[in-house]
Amino acid sequence: MKSSKPTILVSEDKTVFQTSFLEKIWEQYFNVEILDINKHYDKRNTVVVSTCVEFSNEQDLNERVLASKGIRHVIDHCWDSWSSRLDDSADFTLRPRDFHRINESIWYKELGYDKFNLISNPKRDLLLLMNGVMPHRTKLYNALKPVLSDNIYSYVRHGVPLQNAQDQEYNNLTWQRYIDPTWYNSTRFSIVAESSGNVNVSLANDDINVTEKTLKPCAFKHPYIVWGQAGTLAWQKRQGFETFEHCVDETYDTVEDEDIRLEKVVEQINICIADKTIFADPLTKQKLEHNYNHFYNEEVVMKLIHEQIINPLLEFINA
Repeated sequence: MKSSKPTILVSEDKTVFQTSFLEKIWEQYFNVEILDINKHYDKRNTVVVSTCVEFSNEQDLNERVLASKGIRHVIDHCWDSWSSRLDDSADFTLRPRDFHRINESIWYKELGYDKFNLISNPKRDLLLLMNGVMPHRTKLYNALKPVLSDNIYSYVRHGVPLQNAQDQEYNNLTWQRYIDPTWYNSTRFSIVAESSGNVNVSLANDDINVTEKTLKPCAFKHPYIVWGQAGTLAWQKRQGFETFEHCVDETYDTVEDEDIRLEKVVEQINICIADKTIFADPLTKQKLEHNYNHFYNEEVVMKLIHEQIINPLLEFINA
């Protein structure tokens, strides 16, 4: 007879099952252990989870040994959930579509970001936070240079550290989600520069690269204009968030041509800079409260984590 909780074996490398703020969730359904090739495991209810695509180098040696003993292999592809080309690289691929949504909500609560005093008192127009250099981000940066000087912005790997605001020194992984609420309180809206700008998917589905960058403004009660793949705003609406089509022309989200979409995005940014009444209306405030509450809604997040991670993995293990 199988034990009540299956066993997930992991190496010293970090998988989602070793993320500290998710451990309390996993332990309700799985025994998570560091693998030991000298230990006997019941292969009926044990799987090894790694982030490796295939057992092709010395780092994968222990996983390869367990696989040779009949322990099934699960690939953790939670962080690249928009891709599908590697789905057949293991016995089972864990690829939850909404992992960023799940991870950010739980992580921000762990960091105490839901306790911030988010009272808007804007002294500047926009907040633009960029780190890694990407061609579509450079296009945006160059197009916005004339309006950036008096705003809060960065393009760190492009040689532009955070301007007109305080940042903290890079020290550990928490830095990646380091947030100062004054960045949001003191600006009127965010410009989100997503990780991908090219569209190569159908606008009618969720196979687009939407990361934590698009979710951040929702978590900090900020209006936003998104420079990313076409269909990003449509994705957010399908997720239950609200956008700002009542005061911004969001038809840019439907334009597949990157250069034309950039022109439309920059045009809307300039309009929002020029007209200080945009985002100051009661409906915007209503939408900001909705997005904030929806982002931190534990019931919604737990439903997603069950539907996309826990239940599929249990079904695979128990098959």
